[in-house]
Amino acid sequence: MRSGMITFENNIILLFVHNRILGGMLYTYFSEGSVLYLDEKKRVLLADGAMFTIAIFWGSGFGATSWLLGFLSPMWLLAARFLLSSAILLALFRKRLRFLTRRDITLGCFLGVLLYFTFVAHIIGLVFTTAGKQSFIASSNVVMVPFLFALFYRRLPSVIATLGAFLTTAGLLVMAFTPGITYNFGDFLSLVLAFGIALHVLAVGNLSRRMDPIALTVIQLSTATVLFLVTAMAFEPFPNLRALAPGVLWGILYVAVFVTVIPFLVQTVAQRFSPEVHAAILLSLEGPFGYLIAVIIGQEVLNFQVVLGGLIILAGVILAEFDTFLRKAFHLPGLDEHGEKDGKEVSDA
Repeated sequence: MRSGMITFENNIILLFVHNRILGGMLYTYFSEGSVLYLDEKKRVLLADGAMFTIAIFWGSGFGATSWLLGFLSPMWLLAARFLLSSAILLALFRKRLRFLTRRDITLGCFLGVLLYFTFVAHIIGLVFTTAGKQSFIASSNVVMVPFLFALFYRRLPSVIATLGAFLTTAGLLVMAFTPGITYNFGDFLSLVLAFGIALHVLAVGNLSRRMDPIALTVIQLSTATVLFLVTAMAFEPFPNLRALAPGVLWGILYVAVFVTVIPFLVQTVAQRFSPEVHAAILLSLEGPFGYLIAVIIGQEVLNFQVVLGGLIILAGVILAEFDTFLRKAFHLPGLDEHGEKDGKEVSDA
């Protein structure tokens, strides 16, 4: 129990180190959408800084969720996490829902269903595999996004961003490879999780440009909450809340606020200004960050293989960071940060 609480305390300290980036993103956007009036470079950097930060949040979530599974069944853990998250979002942003059309609500519910199946793969997978292993397998979504993008939009994404995605994937493989490594059902579900994340990144990028991204976040999390509650009540016994230690309740609060509300809210807003492949690269850093957090708290050991993989990932991220500016400088094809190409919206493709 004490080791679990140390994990939470260390993660919270790490996350608050970066809260200025996150706070700046939220404050700027909520101030009547003033981020729209920033110049291109500032918009890209602000969105990238926000997604870099939430990768740390999500990286900490694998270990926290794995620890909580020792006290709660999978579906009830997700139900509690998303119920608390939805309650917070509705309390803060319920007035924004009044401006949604029926079509907006339908699309938001579709995104919530996708999120539900993705998290089912995540939570059930953790029952059979380790948090560290799942975090790396899930990060493989970064190489899926360019192919799915080309399939759905019938056009190729930026060559520079795609190269960055492959470099990032290569680094993840270097970090995760272990001689004689074995795979199980949990690892298969982690691969399903990666596919779900890739679809979610593409869907969020598209829908956040069609409607209010904050309202979209509320709708998708609320939809997923209903599905988790129904599934938990249908297939799992109700947990004995009196038997839960205070540390478990703090853990649920942690994953609800720091691994759900803040990251999903920021992702949906930030992807309005970043191309999908670019976003996938930055968000895939949750795997390496999850590993680094485990190293800091003494659960993993840093070695040359991890450092080498990290350097390759860093090269991919740097390439992605220069994507927009290199294409502008050399007039290379690809989507800009608003999801447009040659003056046409992505959604019209």
